[in-house]
Amino acid sequence: MRSRLPFLLLLILLAVSLSAGAQSLDDILERSVEQDYDDEALQELIDEYSDALEQKVNLNDTAAYIPEWLLSPFQHELLRAYIFQHGYLLSWEEVLMVNGFDSLTVNRLRQFCVLEKPSSKPPSLRQMLQRGTHNLVVGTSLSVEQARGYNEGIYEGKPYRLYGRYRFKYKDHISFQLSSEKDAGEGFFYGSRKQGFDLYSGHLMVGNMGWLKSAVVGRYRLQFGQGLTLWSGSRAFLGWGAAGMRFGRGVCASSPFAESDYLQGTALAVNLPYGLELTAFYSYSLHDASIDSATSVATSIGSSGYHRTASEIAKRSTLGEHLYGGNIQWNRKAFHIGVTAYRTYFNRQVQPRSYVYNHYAFSGNSNTNAGLDFSYRWRRLFFYGEGSLSQGGGRAGLVGVDFWINATTSLSLLYRNYSAKYHNLHASTWGRQSLPQNESGFRLALQTRLPLQVEMLFQADLYRHPHLRYGCYSPSEGANLRTELSRLFSVGSDKRQTLRLSLSHRYGNFMRNDSQASSNEYRVETCNRHLLYGDINYQLRHLAFRTRVGWSSFRSGSGSATHGVVLLQDVQASVADFSFAGRLALFDAPDYDARLYVAERGLEYDNGGTSLYGKGMRFYLIARYNLKDRLTVALKYSVTAYVDRETVGSGYELIDKPYRQQLRLQLRYRW
Repeated sequence: MRSRLPFLLLLILLAVSLSAGAQSLDDILERSVEQDYDDEALQELIDEYSDALEQKVNLNDTAAYIPEWLLSPFQHELLRAYIFQHGYLLSWEEVLMVNGFDSLTVNRLRQFCVLEKPSSKPPSLRQMLQRGTHNLVVGTSLSVEQARGYNEGIYEGKPYRLYGRYRFKYKDHISFQLSSEKDAGEGFFYGSRKQGFDLYSGHLMVGNMGWLKSAVVGRYRLQFGQGLTLWSGSRAFLGWGAAGMRFGRGVCASSPFAESDYLQGTALAVNLPYGLELTAFYSYSLHDASIDSATSVATSIGSSGYHRTASEIAKRSTLGEHLYGGNIQWNRKAFHIGVTAYRTYFNRQVQPRSYVYNHYAFSGNSNTNAGLDFSYRWRRLFFYGEGSLSQGGGRAGLVGVDFWINATTSLSLLYRNYSAKYHNLHASTWGRQSLPQNESGFRLALQTRLPLQVEMLFQADLYRHPHLRYGCYSPSEGANLRTELSRLFSVGSDKRQTLRLSLSHRYGNFMRNDSQASSNEYRVETCNRHLLYGDINYQLRHLAFRTRVGWSSFRSGSGSATHGVVLLQDVQASVADFSFAGRLALFDAPDYDARLYVAERGLEYDNGGTSLYGKGMRFYLIARYNLKDRLTVALKYSVTAYVDRETVGSGYELIDKPYRQQLRLQLRYRW
């Protein structure tokens, strides 16, 4: 059955893709799980989604931020050009006249945007306080079954997570946030955390106020150019449609529960005459690190944020980082050029332990990065790129072009080359690794509309690593191919019922160490992975169904292939002030290499997904009660059960039962 499943999918979903850009929370979750997105980066995107629903973006405000999942950078540039040439948009029918916009794009924008004439002067403090929204969220989650770390007293704290966040926000003008969190297993007003929560954070941010573009005190992110020189927070999605171009937001607020890859201090961005923009910033943040007791050097920098065991607690906030610098950019009609430079200084030496794969890893107590980025639109072509240097002679660069053929067809070409000596701990850009280093590659993407209104997205990424890397002790190369097809139907007399069929295939070819080789032998093998998903989504006014069938195939070296399957059914319903969402998923994948990615709905700050392998089932049910759009009470119960094993998890997270149950409770109050 597993080997025949791909042919069944092709027969069931013969005409089917991805609409031009993600348009729902489910789309965002799916793409994040497919790319192994971390929880904090995913939450940044969910925050953007929630903000756009609550405080809709004014399309006529050319200074307002429009997320990439809503409009591609090319569409955003065409929209700005239309407004500069013809004036403010007066109706949604006029939006259809913008080059590169079709009815699907306009229908998506109407969910998150409004058409208003921007005010000639910034709002007063009184107006912002009166029109802004307050949002208070508190929640907890726990596993019903006790893991080994709790039973044996290895974890310091109790097996539940606690978190809270208060935020006041008015559009892009002001944002004030306070948040706190403790993870499961961490102490709470006892042990090493006598002050209560493990994490306290916050920020005050003011922006879009005439000459003052943005100013922030507290935790924040910086995003410039294409992310090669400085981009903290979420890394590049490998595919919101075909576009390869990115728009750096500059200064923006940090995710409330980020415990790594954040900046803390102050930043200021001002608009100057002649299209110039200047940004200055300073940050001092503390990182978890392993410290060598004999030399007092940091041998590794942690990013998990967990402080449960004695060893994790010993690593907490042991490495201080000073970061300061600036950015200046010039924006003139369709042309942009920017220069970014900053210096990083650690309060102790960083010296990773010597392994065969990390000969070029960063070491020392300081680093300097500088780069230049540009973008230029000429008619239907968008040229962009960035070059960057690091201390010690490291170089990195990327260049690309997006060709907007018409409203339904676009083509993107991108080339990148990052030397092994390029060191940058605050970069996030296109690539197969978390940091741009030891990699070169070429990306091709095509998005178009086929006959019968079928949307198609094709992406191909060919890459190589000239030097050794983690998991592969040899120069290596690989390829990633992705094809998506979908078809959206409007059914029913009022056309408010929709049916979407979609089919996606992903192929990965990569090299890794041969697990059968001896410990003193460096031998690599070539692996191939196929993932095939078929979806049927049916949306009524208050009821929605989704059926997904997935199939995976993995082959390493000359060995035999292993296959996995997953079948899941989702149901969502709303009745008066109550809403419900549930899922039943059955999966059969023999090992981790044949895993299948599955995203799932959750509660606010608790969305995500997992990769399923083994043989078993996963079930969850979410119930929400919404009182007058102010108070929301939500409860989620989930269970994962296996039939091919007697335990779940490993290490300190080992549960001596073949299933794991979890409960999550959340209260949200808005006013």
